[in-house]
Amino acid sequence: MTAKQDTPVKKAAGFYVGIAAVVLCLAAAIMYGINFKSMEYKEPIYDSTVWILLSVTAVIAAAMLMVRKLDGFAPVALCIGSGISFLMYVHLIIWPVADTIYGIEPFPHIQEVIICAVLLLLSFIVSEVSLYMRKTKVIETKAETKTA
Repeated sequence: MTAKQDTPVKKAAGFYVGIAAVVLCLAAAIMYGINFKSMEYKEPIYDSTVWILLSVTAVIAAAMLMVRKLDGFAPVALCIGSGISFLMYVHLIIWPVADTIYGIEPFPHIQEVIICAVLLLLSFIVSEVSLYMRKTKVIETKAETKTA
């Protein structure tokens, strides 16, 4: 075993921010999967690829956060998955939102659309913040403090 594996570690703030990003990603996936399946606006605005990508991203990132060697890559997976999902989501909802803003034809589910967009955007932003934070910190043992 290497010295990195032998040293005791404690979860740092980046780990918990990563977990928050996973929860936001799962919340967006659940909201999108449940609320948008039945919505239509001149054409369907539900794409199962968005739901699958969000769900798989959240599960993979959560698993990566639990493995010490991979915890630094979990925010990368979250950024990629939630970022691509957000862009796909914007592509799907652009016409209902534009028609509602310009008063052409109001979309009755605009509140759900905005809430889901905010969840997706927050998931991306929080995962981006987690990307630059430490996930673990080394615990100093009593023997190390006495020699220092």
